[in-house]
Amino acid sequence: MSPLAVRVGAGVLALLALIALRGKRWAYPAFVVLGLLYFPAQTHFHVHAPKCEQLLPTLHVLVLSLHNYAYIALFAGFYWMSWVQFRRSDARAVWALLATLLVGVLVEIAEGMTMTGRGHCRVRDLVPDAAGALGAALLLAVWSRLRRKPAYVRLVKPRSAAAPHPAAPTSRAAVPPRGVVPPPPPPPPPPPPRRVVPPPPDFSPGLSPAKPSADIAPTHEVAPREGAAIAARRAVVQRLQTILGRLREMLRRLWVTMRGRRRAIVVGVGLLALGGAGAFVILRLRAVAPVVTEQPNAGPPPPALLPPPPPLQSEAEGYYEPSYQFTVSDRRFTRLTLRPEPFVTFSRPGIRDEVGCADARISPAAVHLRCEFERVGIVVTIEGQFPSRSVTSRLDAPVLNAVVTVTNTRGETLFRARESFYWHAPD
Repeated sequence: MSPLAVRVGAGVLALLALIALRGKRWAYPAFVVLGLLYFPAQTHFHVHAPKCEQLLPTLHVLVLSLHNYAYIALFAGFYWMSWVQFRRSDARAVWALLATLLVGVLVEIAEGMTMTGRGHCRVRDLVPDAAGALGAALLLAVWSRLRRKPAYVRLVKPRSAAAPHPAAPTSRAAVPPRGVVPPPPPPPPPPPPRRVVPPPPDFSPGLSPAKPSADIAPTHEVAPREGAAIAARRAVVQRLQTILGRLREMLRRLWVTMRGRRRAIVVGVGLLALGGAGAFVILRLRAVAPVVTEQPNAGPPPPALLPPPPPLQSEAEGYYEPSYQFTVSDRRFTRLTLRPEPFVTFSRPGIRDEVGCADARISPAAVHLRCEFERVGIVVTIEGQFPSRSVTSRLDAPVLNAVVTVTNTRGETLFRARESFYWHAPD
C-alpha cells in the first residue's frame, strides 16, 4: 500500500473510534471489520494459512513482551471503546475484556496470514494486549466507583408544612323538617364609624403642600452614561457572584462525594501506586554486578584497550527457523543453515533431507542462496537481509528477513513469500 492509502485508512479508523466512543452502535463493528481488513490490504490480499506458535511464555519473555507499549496503548483504547458499547449490560467489564481478547486473537491470526505487523502469530504476543485491557479495566473501574452514589445517600427536597385542607362541602344543604319555622337570621353588624379628617389650616379644598424635610439630602440628576456604566458594572458583579456560587456548590458536592468514597479512593490510589512501583522495578531490573576483589600485590594496570568488536550474525554458527514452515512436494521447509556450510533442511515423517547450496553469497548485511534439490526437482532461492549485523541472544526477535522462492525444473513458481527467521545455537 502507498503511504497516502495508509494515512487515509488510519484517519478513517480514528474517526470510527471517536464515533464509537460516543456510543454509536454501527461504528463499533465497522471499526473491527476495517481494522482486520487492514492487514490483508497491505499485501494486496495475498494470504496463506497461518501457523501459530502455541508455546506459553516464560517470565523473561513475559517481561520483554511488556515493552511493546504501542500495542498496550492500542488495546487499552479498544477496551475503553468496548466498555462504552456494553454500557447496558450488567457485566460490561467482563464482556469488554472478552471482546478485547477476541480481537487480539484475530489480529494475531491476520498477522500470521499476511506476515505484516509483528510478522508472526504467537500466543505470547497476546500478553501486551491483555495488559492494556486489564490496565484500562482498572482505571475505568476506579472512575465508575468514584462517580457512583452510595445507597445510603438520598436527595430529598424539603417539604413545607402541609396546609390544612378545607372541609369538603356537603352534597346536600341542611333542610329543616316540615312544620318547623326556622329562626330569622341575625341582623348584620353596624358599619364602623367614619373618621372625619379636619380641613387643612389654610382652609383650601385640596391637600396642603408638603414641605421638604431638613433630613433629606438634595438630589441631583445622573447623567445617562454614568447610569449605563453603573448598570453594566452591577450586571458583571452579579454574574461573577453567580459563577462563584456555582463553583462553590460544585466543590461542596465534590467534597461530599470524596468523603463518601474515601475508602475506594484510598484503595485505588494504593493499587495504582503498588502497580506502578512493581512495573518500575520489573522494567528497571538489572543483573547484579559481580563483586571483584582487589589483589594485594597487583602490578600497574595495563593500558586501556579497545573492546573487541561484537561478532557478526552472518558469521555465527547455528541454524535459522522460519516463522512459517511451508510444504512443497510433501516436504516441509524447517531450517536454514549458513555456517559452517550453507544448506536448507526439508523434513517429512521419519526423514530429514539437507540440501546444499552451490551458489551462496553471504555478507554482513545480506545473503543470497540458491539450493537445488535434484531428487525432488525443485530449486530454492533465498534473498534476505540482516536487520542487525551483531549477534543477538533474543529468541523472540527475527534476525533475518528474506524472500523465499521455490520453483520447479520448468521454471514455474511453486511458492513465494517473505519469511522471518529466528536464530538458534547449534544443537
